[in-house]
Amino acid sequence: MSIEPHYFVAISLPDQVKEHIAAAKQALKHPFPFQKWVHPEDYHLTLAFLGSSSADQLQLLAEQLDKKICESDAFSLQIDRLGIFGNVAKPKIFWLGVKEEKKLTSLQNKVYDECKKVNFKLETRPFHPHITLARKWKESTFPIEALQQKNPFVHKDLSFSVQSIEIFQTQVNKEPKYEKIHTSLF
Repeated sequence: MSIEPHYFVAISLPDQVKEHIAAAKQALKHPFPFQKWVHPEDYHLTLAFLGSSSADQLQLLAEQLDKKICESDAFSLQIDRLGIFGNVAKPKIFWLGVKEEKKLTSLQNKVYDECKKVNFKLETRPFHPHITLARKWKESTFPIEALQQKNPFVHKDLSFSVQSIEIFQTQVNKEPKYEKIHTSLF
């Protein structure tokens, strides 16, 4: 049975930031034993999950993003915290967060608007910008207090410039599993 590809719009991380996160991840694996750690090439910050799509719909979205996103200004994001999604005792997602940035929220709103214009059905949950590090907690209880104590990003200035967004295709049976299929530059 063939798995249909899924797509999403995201901000890619620069290679040097991916490398820094990958190195810091090694220090996190022992205190935070998750089942599946994300491949460093797959680090990104999702703006909109699209699901499955036709080639025509993706092409139309790419054209719309090129027109609207080029009006955006570059901005910087700073990684500043660790967090979890899901049950506090047994979380599903372990992530890195970024400092609040109004330009990021504005960009995400623009992306959502363009996705809706080409009939993508989007999630309605509030936007929580993050970079997924790992999935599926494998111990009995998550050490919530360790999030700040073991955070290798707290005293680092791990910031990066955002100058483009990409449409990615998910390739479930490959690693890394996300492939850029379109880039829209600011």
